[in-house]
Amino acid sequence: MDDYKTEYDPEWVLATLNDAKEALENLIAYVEDNPDAVKETLDDGIQDVYAKLNYAYNSAKDGPEALMTMDDDDLVAFPNMLPFKHGVDVTRE
Repeated sequence: MDDYKTEYDPEWVLATLNDAKEALENLIAYVEDNPDAVKETLDDGIQDVYAKLNYAYNSAKDGPEALMTMDDDDLVAFPNMLPFKHGVDVTRE
């Protein structure tokens, strides 16, 4: 367990996940207040939420130093090691 603690900074991960949570909460509130603008809201808002989630994942190991060591596009890109990038087979019953 000690190796895991040194590899990831829980405070950093929580801070970045809370940032993503706030973006999602703001998106939800905006859609609730502006139901006629759902498409426009989702087009921009979902991108922001995903970027923040991706940032949380991509910077988890390096913490705040990721800002200095990673390209901005790589910080917010969908993590290529996660299966969703390659599609998910969703079967509806």
